[in-house]
Amino acid sequence: MVHAPYPYCYRCPFGREPETCAVECVKHIEDTLLKTIAPPEETAAIVLEPVQGEGGYVVPPQKFFDELTRVAQQNGILLIFDEVQSGMGRTGKMWAAEHFGVVPDILAVAKGIASGMPLGATVARADLMTWPPGAHASTFGGNPVCCAAALATIALLEEGLVENAARMGSHLMDRMREWPARFPQVGEVRGLGLMIGIELVASEFRDRVLRQAFERGLLVLGAGDSTIRLSPPLVITRDQCDFAMETLEECLT
Repeated sequence: MVHAPYPYCYRCPFGREPETCAVECVKHIEDTLLKTIAPPEETAAIVLEPVQGEGGYVVPPQKFFDELTRVAQQNGILLIFDEVQSGMGRTGKMWAAEHFGVVPDILAVAKGIASGMPLGATVARADLMTWPPGAHASTFGGNPVCCAAALATIALLEEGLVENAARMGSHLMDRMREWPARFPQVGEVRGLGLMIGIELVASEFRDRVLRQAFERGLLVLGAGDSTIRLSPPLVITRDQCDFAMETLEECLT
């Protein structure tokens, strides 16, 4: 396993600004990793989250996916997207990858697929799924109760919850887009659908806001070093969104 920097534009690992970015993250993979410690003939796949979760709810630019897809295809390397956090309607589309027009070779899905019941799935192109019977097993695989929960979840998503995630996400972003100008401790607000990150300029500010929000009846979590993640249930209402915004604005003030 070899790690590569993620396209984290607010805190760019290469010191670039979005307007001067030349997709250095992909250049590092192509010009350094594949030419030194991870030659293409020994590299099975590139694994990534299309929207980074625990690292700070980071949304990459479109050109990152364009270049990464090119490098993978030219070198015969598979693309594996981890959509455990970003999938199942979370971003206002069924899969976050749809926002960028890219189709991975393999998709990892879990958590949201069964609304919290223990279930995971590996989705891949048919020509890759050529394992003979018995080649792969899972201790709790195929649980019928979890599979029933997944079918019910998919039905609810298709009947309106994906659209609600997009609609409520737009409502939240419309209000929070001005926060960096209003609150000096807010560096950036970013996200897709109901997967939103509020980047504070320092981790101590983030931790204080989390604590103050909790004291006011709003439960939010951190992500990365200095980001507040907003990842509410996809059934959230406009009134609940407004309560969250009012509470966070009070905390920031």
